[in-house]
Amino acid sequence: MDGVCGVIDYRWGGDVKKTSVAQAFMGREWRNLLAVFLLFLLAGCGGMSKVGDLFSDDPATPQAPPAVSTSIALLLPLSAPGETQNIARAMQQAAQLAVKDLGSGTLIIKDSGGTADRARSAAQAALDEGAGIILGPLLSTEVQAVSPVARERNVNVIAFSSVSSVATPGTFLMSFLPDEEVSNVVRYAASKGYRNISLLYPASQYGAAIEQALSRAALAEGSTVVAAKSYAREAAAVTQPAASIAASLGQGSALLLPEGGQMLRTVSGALEGNGISPRSTKILGTGLWDDGLTRSTPIAQGGWYAGVAPQLVQAFEQKYAASYGVKPPRIASLAYDAVAFAVNLQKTGDVSEVGIASPTGFQGSNGLFRFRENGLIERGLAILQMGPGGPDVIQQAPTSFSSPAQ
Repeated sequence: MDGVCGVIDYRWGGDVKKTSVAQAFMGREWRNLLAVFLLFLLAGCGGMSKVGDLFSDDPATPQAPPAVSTSIALLLPLSAPGETQNIARAMQQAAQLAVKDLGSGTLIIKDSGGTADRARSAAQAALDEGAGIILGPLLSTEVQAVSPVARERNVNVIAFSSVSSVATPGTFLMSFLPDEEVSNVVRYAASKGYRNISLLYPASQYGAAIEQALSRAALAEGSTVVAAKSYAREAAAVTQPAASIAASLGQGSALLLPEGGQMLRTVSGALEGNGISPRSTKILGTGLWDDGLTRSTPIAQGGWYAGVAPQLVQAFEQKYAASYGVKPPRIASLAYDAVAFAVNLQKTGDVSEVGIASPTGFQGSNGLFRFRENGLIERGLAILQMGPGGPDVIQQAPTSFSSPAQ
């Protein structure tokens, strides 16, 4: 077709004929060509419109995307025995504080009870009440029970467990993971020339996670794990493993001690009895060093560990204490950040896995963080050096992520 009314090629009984539009209307084939001509007017002379658009009496109007629920489920073991209940209640208060500070967000608080069955029932109840995202639960057994329930309803979970294996598609872990702390401090130690590392660790689930994390971190940094010994968490059980580790330490070695509180003092005494001190060996730690006792423990003096910058920790503690009159446990900050994160997602309208795992990350009360697609958290941690007055920052935490999430 040439222009609006040029020459038309059309097929007639197997033969191709050419005619102008004017000739077509004047000739005997005009009846058939009229139909052809009308189609060309619709299709070629100005862009084809859909038949439905042309002939519908009630054209379809664009549908708005479904509204994102503004309800946030918070599952915590509020009736669990012992210290777990106290931690859960502090986390509940931190979550409520976040809602107050943000002036946004509706919490559906459910008691997960500390058991798989109670957690499953709590999740189902929260979802029935319209929760668009689930925060919690806390314990790994609870998380494993909640994940399939939420997945069936196409709702994502941001849990507080530090057991990496419970992260699954749609279940993310807002926690302080051993992998992050170990990989950061091993990387820093390697940059300072400490590539031979020994490990003295508690015989526990946490200790096993640290051992695995150290193996991965050492491999990534080209470092060597010289020796690794575990101990039962009682004074008499530390002596022999400490002596064995002491024998493995050479000049320029580092020793990772993933312990805190009174037990770290016990470990410190056993190592000092075998001639190990911060003067002869570079001591490395984990987030368990974030307590008041570590700063007065001899073996930790001058030691390095990866963690949240002290000023951020203090800012959250002061905010919490101003509302509730007591200092919060460190883990309470996770609930605060989780609520702030969920509210932010709801404002963007994207609470999907893609929205949660945004590569740019988010700033929370514990600094920069983002979620990987595998559900694990990646944090921008500072490197801290322990002193008698507490930890000092010797390497600032990053303010942005410079590489894609792994």
